[in-house]
Amino acid sequence: MFSPEFGICSMFRVIYGFHGWGEVTIKEGTWADRYPLHDAACCGQVLLLQKLVQEGANVNARTLNSFTPLHDACLGGHPGCVKILIGAGAQLNPRTIDGDTPLTFACSRGSVSCVKLLLNHGISPDPGLFTKSPLHEACFNGRHEVVEVLIDAGADVETVESQYGGPLHVVCSRNYPECAELLLRAGADVDATKNYETALHVAAKVGSPEVVQVLLEYGANINVKDISKQRPLDLTDPGSEVRKILTYRDAHPSHLMQLCRLRIRHLLGRERVKFVQLLRLPPLLQDYVLYKFFK
Repeated sequence: MFSPEFGICSMFRVIYGFHGWGEVTIKEGTWADRYPLHDAACCGQVLLLQKLVQEGANVNARTLNSFTPLHDACLGGHPGCVKILIGAGAQLNPRTIDGDTPLTFACSRGSVSCVKLLLNHGISPDPGLFTKSPLHEACFNGRHEVVEVLIDAGADVETVESQYGGPLHVVCSRNYPECAELLLRAGADVDATKNYETALHVAAKVGSPEVVQVLLEYGANINVKDISKQRPLDLTDPGSEVRKILTYRDAHPSHLMQLCRLRIRHLLGRERVKFVQLLRLPPLLQDYVLYKFFK
C-alpha cells in the first residue's frame, strides 16, 4: 500500500500511466477495467463525478477486483464524493475480491467523515461474512479517532480474526496506546489470548512502555504464561523500560482503589459497564470506574 502522503491519484497515475481522462495505459497485472467514475471518485474530483453521474454513469460499476466507485471514494477519503455516490444509489456494502468494503477502506484511510456517512446510512460497524473487520483496519493503522467512532456505533471490541486475533492484540503489536486505551475502556478483555499469548505478552515483546502501562492500568495479569511457559516479563530485553515496569509491578500489587475499580467493571461485564452512572456512586467515583480521567 502506498502511503497516504503519496496520494491516491498519484498512485493510480503510476500504476496506469495516466495521461488524461480519455487515455489510460494499462500495465500488466493491474486492474484492466477502471472507468472514469472510479478515477474521479478516487481523486476527489467532485464536479467531474457529479457530471458523470448526471450523464448516466453506472455508480455500481465494478473493476476486475470488484472495486466500485464508492470503494475508491472511501479509499481516497473523499466525503463529498461519497455523498454524491450514495445519493445516486450506490450500493453501500459491496465487497472486493479481498473482502474489503467501502467502510473498511474508510477506516484504513482514517477518514472519520466517510466512516460516519456510511454508519449514518445503516452500515453495521461489525464485519459481515467473508468481510474484513472495520475495527481491525482502523487498529492496524492507529486511527484512534475512527476506533472511537466505531465503538460509539456499537462495534464489537472483541471481534476476532483468525490471523490477527482481536483488535487489542493488533494495536499492541503495532504500538498504538491510544487505540488500546479506547478498546479497554469499552470493555475489551485485557487478558484475552491468541495462540496462548495475551496482549501483555505482545506488548512486552514489542517493547512498548506506553502500551504496557495502559494494559496494567486495566488489570492485565502479569503472571499468565504463554505456550512456552513464559510470563510477559520473561520476554523483555534486559535493562529495557518495559522490564523495569513489569519488575516493579511484580513486586508491588495494585492498590485497593484500583482493585475495587477492576472488580466493579468485571461484575458489570462488557455490555453493561457503560451504565455505571446508574450505580449509587458519587460522580467522581463513576468517572474513576469509567477511566474518564485516565492518562
